[in-house]
Amino acid sequence: MKQIYLAVVAIVAAIATMSSAQAQEAPWRGFYAGLNGGYAWNSANGKFNNATDLSNLTLNGAIVGGQIGYNWQANQFLFGLEFDASTRAGGEDTVTANAGTVNAASISADMNYLSSVRARLGWAINNWLLYGTVGWGFGEFTFKEDMPQVPFSGKVRFNDNGVVFGGGVEWMVAYGVSLRAEYLRYDLTAGSTISADFPTSSSDARIGFDNVDVARAALNIKLSN
Repeated sequence: MKQIYLAVVAIVAAIATMSSAQAQEAPWRGFYAGLNGGYAWNSANGKFNNATDLSNLTLNGAIVGGQIGYNWQANQFLFGLEFDASTRAGGEDTVTANAGTVNAASISADMNYLSSVRARLGWAINNWLLYGTVGWGFGEFTFKEDMPQVPFSGKVRFNDNGVVFGGGVEWMVAYGVSLRAEYLRYDLTAGSTISADFPTSSSDARIGFDNVDVARAALNIKLSN
C-alpha cells in the first residue's frame, strides 16, 4: 500500500513539474478571457431628405466590452484566435432637420454593438507580446426620427460588417494575468437605405457607418495552459 501511495505521489509530482516547465516555455499558450474599455470614433454619411447631411451625426464616445480567445505558442511565435464584443457608452447623437417648419424633426443615430472574430499573429519577448490582427467585424446601428408636430416617431436598426484589422502590445504582469493596449479599424463599408415609411424620407435616402476606429486597453486572465 505504501508503495502504491509513493507511486501516485511521484506521478502527480512529475505531471506538475511537466506542466510548470511547459508553462515557462509557452506562457502565452491557452484559453483566456477579459474585459476591455476605450474610445471609438465614427461619423455617419449619406442624405435623408435631400437636405439633411447625415455626416453631422458623430458616434464618438467611450466603449466597454469583453473578449475571449486562445493562443498557440511555439518558441517566440504566437498565433491566436479571438472574439470580442463592445457597446457604446455615450448614448445617441442628434441633429435637427427642417428647423422652424411643420416638418421639424430630430434625427438620431447610435451604435448598439461592435464585435469581431480575428486572428492574431505575434512575437513574444520575455513577458511582452507584440502582435498584429485581422478578421471580420460586425456592427449594429440605430437610426431614429422624431417629429413632435406630426406626430411621428420611428426607429430602424441596420447591420453592417466588413474587414477589421489593427495591432497592439500586451504585457504579462504576472503569470496568467496580462494588460493590453491596441488599435482596431472596422472597415464597415456597406450603407443602408432608409425606409420610405419615415415622413420626410426622400427616395434616395441612405445612411452608412463607415470606418469605426477603436483605441482601447484590456485586462486578460488566462484560463488554461
